Amino acid sequence: MNDSLRKPLLSDKHRAELMLIAITVVWGLTFALVKKSLEQIQPFIFMAWRFWLAALVMGALSARKLRQIDWPILRDGLLLGVLLYASYSFQTFGLQHTTAGNAGFITGLFIVFTPLLAAIFLRHRPGVKSIVAVLVSVIGLAILSLQPGLGMRVGDALVLACAFLYSVHIILLDGYVKKYDLILLTFVQMLILAVTFTASGFMFETFTVPKTGFVWMTIVICGVLASAAAFYVQGYAQRILTPVRTSMVLIMEPVFSVIFGIIILGEHLSWRSWFGCALIFAGMILTEIPIEKLWGSETSQE
Repeated sequence: MNDSLRKPLLSDKHRAELMLIAITVVWGLTFALVKKSLEQIQPFIFMAWRFWLAALVMGALSARKLRQIDWPILRDGLLLGVLLYASYSFQTFGLQHTTAGNAGFITGLFIVFTPLLAAIFLRHRPGVKSIVAVLVSVIGLAILSLQPGLGMRVGDALVLACAFLYSVHIILLDGYVKKYDLILLTFVQMLILAVTFTASGFMFETFTVPKTGFVWMTIVICGVLASAAAFYVQGYAQRILTPVRTSMVLIMEPVFSVIFGIIILGEHLSWRSWFGCALIFAGMILTEIPIEKLWGSETSQE
């Protein structure tokens, strides 16, 4: 009896899952906030402010450990940071040319890309399940995004590139979080992002200070919650959960992006858009269903 009373209410696994779900709510919210903020501030400038705030937060939390930063963690943190820089750049510019709901669902395709890229990096042949999932999701993407004349919106294509690069980041992060101090690794990534976006802002835009409370609110939410906290939580979760389980939880992000797009921006989805989103969502879920539930005892190399 005493042993049962001492058992924690939540296991490490369940705690990690709940923390990830909270992050997907924040990420879903930021699609609408960033889209609205980009009407008042240029993309690179916005991202520079966002990630300097994230870097300051992680720097303060890791102040006592900064002397432990060595070349390996700088090298790998630089690689992760550059991947995120490219991914966020594509996503932020994509948001200027598509809806928040579209961007959220297309970004969610990283859950489909991840097992395929992992199979390539591990030299494993993709199984039938992954191939079917990709086909279903691509059909959904076509229904959601293709316009008359079979042209994809520029914004949708940019966000798709973001999804691909983020899937590469997930694969690499899964190994790095087991090698390095998580707070330091997150700090290095946020610092790299702050420097690269600041440099891009000076090169391609006019560096300005945000002028409205809404933009500052978005920077705080994105910097503290959707960046510093989010990437720390994701790293923590990937230490405990398998990549498959982590991806399954992250499926909730595009759902929240659509919800907040409707609430905050007043966006409306046609039946065609809902059908396309449903197929993309089905493809993402399909990648996480155990193969034996689909084809009985059939084995897979995934």
